[in-house]
Amino acid sequence: MQNNYYFIRALSLELSKQIIGFEIATIFSQNKDELLIGLIDNDNPETEFWIRSTFTPELTTLSFPQTFARAKRNSIDLFDEIIGAKVTSIRQFNNERAFGLELETEDGENNTLLFKLFGNRSNIILFSPNKDSELEVEAIFQHKLQADWEIDYENLDRSLDQEKEDFVEKGIKKTFPTFGKDVLRYIENKVGEDKSEENYWQEIEKLITYFDDVDDLDFYVFLKKNDIKLFILNPNEVFEAQKDEIQILHKTKNALEACNLFYMEFSRRYYLHKEKNAALKAIEKHHRQTQNYIDKTLKKIEKVENTMRYEEFGHILMANLHAVEPRSKSVELFDFYTNEQITIPLKDHLSAQKNAELFYRKAKNQKLEIDNLYQNLEKKEEQLKTLENQIEEIENFESLKEMRKYLKTNKIKVSNFQENEPDELPFKVFEYQDFQILVGKNSKNNDLLTQKFAYKEDLWLHARGVAGSHVVIKYRAGKPFPKSVIEKAASLAAYYSKRKTDSLCPVIVTPKKYVRKPKGAALGAVVVEREEVVMVEPKEF
Repeated sequence: MQNNYYFIRALSLELSKQIIGFEIATIFSQNKDELLIGLIDNDNPETEFWIRSTFTPELTTLSFPQTFARAKRNSIDLFDEIIGAKVTSIRQFNNERAFGLELETEDGENNTLLFKLFGNRSNIILFSPNKDSELEVEAIFQHKLQADWEIDYENLDRSLDQEKEDFVEKGIKKTFPTFGKDVLRYIENKVGEDKSEENYWQEIEKLITYFDDVDDLDFYVFLKKNDIKLFILNPNEVFEAQKDEIQILHKTKNALEACNLFYMEFSRRYYLHKEKNAALKAIEKHHRQTQNYIDKTLKKIEKVENTMRYEEFGHILMANLHAVEPRSKSVELFDFYTNEQITIPLKDHLSAQKNAELFYRKAKNQKLEIDNLYQNLEKKEEQLKTLENQIEEIENFESLKEMRKYLKTNKIKVSNFQENEPDELPFKVFEYQDFQILVGKNSKNNDLLTQKFAYKEDLWLHARGVAGSHVVIKYRAGKPFPKSVIEKAASLAAYYSKRKTDSLCPVIVTPKKYVRKPKGAALGAVVVEREEVVMVEPKEF
């Protein structure tokens, strides 16, 4: 109800008690949906008064901070014509959700700054006198509301016939359009089962009398389910059937204080909800990725363990060296592990003994791979438990300050958990120690990364001698690339290559300026003119 006519009327009256005689010292905006007006008292220049107009899709309200520190950048001065103008009066328009600060400039010109509080069509509009001394629109804050250029200031008052006979003839909604749905709900509750016109009219008269006694109005800031609201009526009498959903947070008789309390409670809960959802979304995404990794790793372990026969092949060959003909591509031998005949593939350019040695090397690598998979699996399972605990902790926070402290203490950065969204960078994106690491997705994507998104100061990496993703560590001004960051990026380059299952992988590391693409080369193909090589274990984040 912060945009209800009766609340706005009480607010403008309270404002007139506060700022008549004050001068406008500054008007500026730091974002497209918020305007700040700073006023000072000429008799006491240290006394300041601030009006904050917030017109976002989520919140439309005025509030009145005690002071305001303007940002050093990304702010713009507006309505310069009335800087230094004195507030001579405040005009509240009859039956309309608008009031005007009537001003007198230093050269004696009369201007008016109109506060049009029409919900999502709210605006601040400056009126100045034309050559005929009639007020016309000179500037508006919200330029998307082009119809506001046509507002006639002198005809904003609405004259409404609101006698009993008008109510009987036209009904309550047409006779009292200023009530709004919540006031109508209140009247319905007061009327009860007696729906006679006489009973309705008596309740309407009581309510009008209450609204007209502005000094005795009560303003309520309350929580209904998860929504913060500001009412000029007791919410328990408006939502009688939903009293268990109502929690009154503040009650005051001052409209300015009501606005400030409403803004404070809304902002606190809105930004807590917004930041909590962002953190949960990021962690839940990482949780899904971790669970997928675990599922895939378990399948891979099962597959590898079911086919782990390299060592057995070596033993069988060594026991039957005499039975293997030179330059054979395969040999059929008795398998003393299964008591069956088995065909073993061979390298025809190697002897039987060398083939056996080759199987032993493969068996060793296979064991290393299994060990590596189990180690990664254990780490991912621990990570999964940590993420689940973090989700539970964050869901329970009621304080934005405490949640931010928790995120900082636990080094939870939303960007750390998020690979790029479709409308951002078209690569896999990772953050490590405040360095951004980009990973190509395919040959065409590799070309895009290296040729268009990488600069000469960036560090370029690629698994040596095999196909794989191009990896780029983005340069940070004045910051050398830490060894730990290079190793992390190299592990990614190894993981996103044909060597991802090897125990160790050589990775090229070089400044991007030494990487070029020859004319006519295939997608993703480049020439590296100078390189260093590091050996790393293939690992994903």
